[in-house]
Amino acid sequence: MKAFIFYVIVVVMFYGCSTPLNIEGAYSQRKNLNNFELYSDSTFIYKLTRYYGSSSTNTYSDGKWKRIDENTIVLNSRIINNIVPLRVEKINTEDPRIQVCEDLAVIQEKSSCCEYKTEDFSITPYIDGNNYLEMHPELSDEPLQIPVWEILGLKPDSTVSENKFIPNPPIKRGSYCFYADKPFDCLYFKIKKQPKTIWSTAYTVYYTLHTEKIKIPVQSGELVKVSICLNDSLFSYRIFDNEVLKIKGNKLIFKDKEKNNKTNKLYLNK
Repeated sequence: MKAFIFYVIVVVMFYGCSTPLNIEGAYSQRKNLNNFELYSDSTFIYKLTRYYGSSSTNTYSDGKWKRIDENTIVLNSRIINNIVPLRVEKINTEDPRIQVCEDLAVIQEKSSCCEYKTEDFSITPYIDGNNYLEMHPELSDEPLQIPVWEILGLKPDSTVSENKFIPNPPIKRGSYCFYADKPFDCLYFKIKKQPKTIWSTAYTVYYTLHTEKIKIPVQSGELVKVSICLNDSLFSYRIFDNEVLKIKGNKLIFKDKEKNNKTNKLYLNK
């Protein structure tokens, strides 16, 4: 009996003092669309490719990971805020209407593979929470007319009438000014960018960012100058804020909050 008790004590001490298995390495799905790389210095890199028909988007992140227990790690990305800052200035004018001028300044990353122009971004103003271009469609650019054969991913075909087009919603691009109908208190913008990797317009895919909401009471006759300073790389950066991943053997269990907590099993590459 004493020998049995001694054996139990030894087993408990062995497992209680054992070091958890190393989890460093590269984890990916079978289709290699979603992957994490965990490094021994507690840093990580995340990459995700999503396909939409013949188009795709690429998302990335980097930051620190921390092991909470034997079966759990927590991720925190290096960037924790992708809200784009606004610079706003009010100037009195003789014009009784409220004029808002906006300039989009894109800061290019040196490592960026593609050069973007201001016109590659679409900008939607929101005044007191309302989409200004929906209330004033006459201010938007002309809708983009896309032929049916292109939307279906087909080659040009003479059997398809040339006048069969699907109009995309009108969208305002570049820098512009608009006139608000009445005084307002809050202003912000939604900025969308279409990836360069799109090969067909069958699926409309965008990266989207929002500017900060500025509370600035504006009255008739005031000119509002707004400047947006935008880091292009933020469009495809994913923020992890105390994101929990589970460890099960050689797998990471990742519940993707951006896809309604869809469970992804990522396997350690050997």
